[in-house]
Amino acid sequence: MSDILDLPGWKVLSQHCDGATYDIEAEYTVQTDVCQKCGVVGRLYRHGTTTVMYRDSPIRGCPTIIKAKVQRFKCRDCGETFQQPLAGIHAEMRMTERCAAYIRQQSLRDTFVRIANHIGCDDKTVRTLAGDHIDELTRAYRPQLPTWLGIDETQIDGKMRCVITDVGSRKPIEMLADRSRDTLATWLNHYRERRQVMGVAIDMWRPYRDVAHQLLPGAPVVIDKFHVVRTASYCMERVRIRLQKLKKPGERWDWLRSKALLNMRYAQLNEKQRFNVDMWLDNTPELAAAHRLKEAFFGIYDLPRKQAIAAYDAFPATVPADLKADFKVLLTMMKNWRTEILAYFAHPITNAYTEALNGVAKTINRQGRGYSFEVLRARLLFGRIQDEPDQMPAPVYMRYGSRIPQALRTDTLAKAGCRCHSCRGVFETSELDIHRTLPGPDNMTLLLVLCKECHHRFHTDEVTAHPVLSTE
Repeated sequence: MSDILDLPGWKVLSQHCDGATYDIEAEYTVQTDVCQKCGVVGRLYRHGTTTVMYRDSPIRGCPTIIKAKVQRFKCRDCGETFQQPLAGIHAEMRMTERCAAYIRQQSLRDTFVRIANHIGCDDKTVRTLAGDHIDELTRAYRPQLPTWLGIDETQIDGKMRCVITDVGSRKPIEMLADRSRDTLATWLNHYRERRQVMGVAIDMWRPYRDVAHQLLPGAPVVIDKFHVVRTASYCMERVRIRLQKLKKPGERWDWLRSKALLNMRYAQLNEKQRFNVDMWLDNTPELAAAHRLKEAFFGIYDLPRKQAIAAYDAFPATVPADLKADFKVLLTMMKNWRTEILAYFAHPITNAYTEALNGVAKTINRQGRGYSFEVLRARLLFGRIQDEPDQMPAPVYMRYGSRIPQALRTDTLAKAGCRCHSCRGVFETSELDIHRTLPGPDNMTLLLVLCKECHHRFHTDEVTAHPVLSTE
């Protein structure tokens, strides 16, 4: 039988699970002969016992409580009483060190409320341990400036947060409290050696460009392609919306339906989609002109550098007078950001990864409402996001004694949603393993997905060379 507690010096007296909690009665068998008050040795005598409740990391999907039988001692010299020191117990929290480590690890992967439910404690306890863990990570964090720097922003909790990434290696570097020029310049000034930065990818936010020119002289500033072509689609949409408003109410729905096809690249449409688009454009010359302008602007990015620059400079003259107002945003952008937009053709980098990371930041904010900026930043930089619902998949059974097929192993791990069936924590797939229980009725065995810690607790008999190699 495995030692499910798996704490050195502890002896399990009994264990019981009622489906809601897993209760373990245990005692610590290592006695002390040193007074914890005055330090004298060999002058103690037993002074009764007391029962103390400690939280442990979850077992078999249930919050775990250790009902510890703790020996009390009294010193003959100083007359003080104290409880015996307990190995494996957190000095400040009523929980095991293993439980505190579990909370710290999961605080960057799962929501605080969900972790608290798994442990059976208050979420304030989780926040306290998570705060200490985040402080330690922040103090030790020493990022290096990458070769290609990506700078963007995302709106979280009503504020624009600056997100900085390594777009070449696709790694987050920093999240700043705001996107102001001073904040970004202060962060960049921390790095005395900045010559390794070969370029910066940004959107059309002037402070980013100013800081890059000031602190990264000679490094090209590239406007992300997505932001540029999106403006062309936006201008065409203005034309479509303006014409749609002139139609009768019954016809406006059909115009709205055309939005998706008109915004797609014409070359990517299938035969049926092209027929529908051609029908719309043939009946609406003004919309057809706007669509041609959008396609022509998109096409600039398909050309070699010299041809692209020539087409870029010639584009404003191709805009008809009656569409100047609709395309004013695009034309102004082309004039004000010409150097940075055309820099893409010499340095074809994009901020796609940074944009994706912005979505991750929003997911973090939605998962845990009320997170402070420090928690959001730490979870973005150091954590792993889990989008799976807090539900365990149905049990997987197979006949005992037969080998687990690789396809079944892979499918079981995938259906677990990267959660351990026992502690319900979030882990990488490489941190999980399959555990097979002893056979039950009809010689069927249950497959469980366990993290390394839980797998060890379920198999302590392997470590101690016990003949039985599975938990009942």
